[in-house]
Amino acid sequence: MNRKLFFRIYDRAYGNEKLGKAAVLLTLFSKYIYMAFYGLGFLILLCSNIFYAPRYILVPFAVLVVNTALRTALNKPRPFVRENIEALAPHEENGSLPSNHAASAMIIAFSWLCIEPVVAAMLMILALFTGLSRVMTGLHYPLDILCGWLIAIIGGVTGFLLL
Repeated sequence: MNRKLFFRIYDRAYGNEKLGKAAVLLTLFSKYIYMAFYGLGFLILLCSNIFYAPRYILVPFAVLVVNTALRTALNKPRPFVRENIEALAPHEENGSLPSNHAASAMIIAFSWLCIEPVVAAMLMILALFTGLSRVMTGLHYPLDILCGWLIAIIGGVTGFLLL
C-alpha cells in the first residue's frame, strides 16, 4: 500500500512539469520558512512570555533527537534509491523513515500553539503540503512522512504537557 500510494503521488509530479516544479520549490524552500518562523516565535516569546521559551526550545529539540535516532536505527532506503527512480530534488541517499522534514515542520507548527493558534494552523497546513512535496519529489514514502508527523504530534503533546 505504501509503495502503491507513493507511485500514485510521485507519478503525478513526475508527469506534470508545473506540479513537479512546485513540489521541488516547496521541498527546497520550506525549511527556510520554518526556520524563520521558529526564530520569530522565539523572539516573540522572549519579549512577551518568557515562561514558554524553555518549552519552545526543548520540545522541538527532543522531537528531532528522537526522530533522528529512529531514522538512524531503521536506516530505510529512500524511494529514489530503492525504486531506482529519478529524485526531482537533490538529496543524499541517507535514511528515509521517519522524515526529519515532516517532523521538524510539524513540531515547529505545533510549537506556535503557545504563541498564536492561527499561525500554528497555517503552519500545520504548510507542513502537510511540505510532506506531500517530499513524496512528490521521490524523497520519501508516505509512511515516512506520516511517522514524522506522528512523532512530532505525540512529542509535542507530551512535551508541552509535561514541561
